[in-house]
Amino acid sequence: MKVLLGFFSVAMVTMTCFLTCRTTSREPAPKELKQAGNWHLYTPPDRSFSVEVPCDPAQTNVSAASTPIYEYSCAGEEASGLSFFLVLVSNMPDAERARMRDEAAFERSIKDSFSPNKRLAKLIPLKIESGFGREFVVINTTSEMDNLRGKVIIFAGRRYEVAFGASDLKALGSSRAERFLSTFKPLE
Repeated sequence: MKVLLGFFSVAMVTMTCFLTCRTTSREPAPKELKQAGNWHLYTPPDRSFSVEVPCDPAQTNVSAASTPIYEYSCAGEEASGLSFFLVLVSNMPDAERARMRDEAAFERSIKDSFSPNKRLAKLIPLKIESGFGREFVVINTTSEMDNLRGKVIIFAGRRYEVAFGASDLKALGSSRAERFLSTFKPLE
C-alpha cells in the first residue's frame, strides 16, 4: 500500500510541477485522434480510456517500468491559465483493489494523495457501471496556480485520476472543464 501511495504522490507532484512550472519534457504519445470541432477524441495505445481534449496529449511514465503509471497531459490555452491532464494507474494489485472497495479507505486514499496546502472543497460519489469513483475539487491555499477539478475512478482493476487544472477558480466550472471531465470513459 505504501508503494502505491508513493506512486500516487509521485503522480500528484508531477501534476503540480506541470501546472506551476510548465517546463516538463515530454515525448509525444502515439495518437488515435478523431476530429470533433476543435476538440479531439483521444484513446491511448493500450485502449484503457477515451477522452476529448483540445490538444495532443503527451504520455509520460511517472513510475518504475515494472509497475507503470502513465500520465497523459496537455496544456490548454496558456493565456487563459487552463491546463488539462490525466493520470492513469493500471493494474492495481488484488489486495489494493479489495481495500479500495471500502468507501472510507477509498476516500482516505484520495485525500492522502494531495499535499497539506491543497484543501479538498468537494468530494462526491460517482455512479460508474462496473466500477466506482469520486468527483473532487481541490483548492491550493498557498498558490492560485494549481486548483483542480477531477475524478478518481476504479474500473476493471485500474485506478484513473482525471483532472482539469486552472489558476482561475471559475474556470473549474467552465464548459471546457465540463466537456473534458464528462467525456472521460474508462474502457475494458
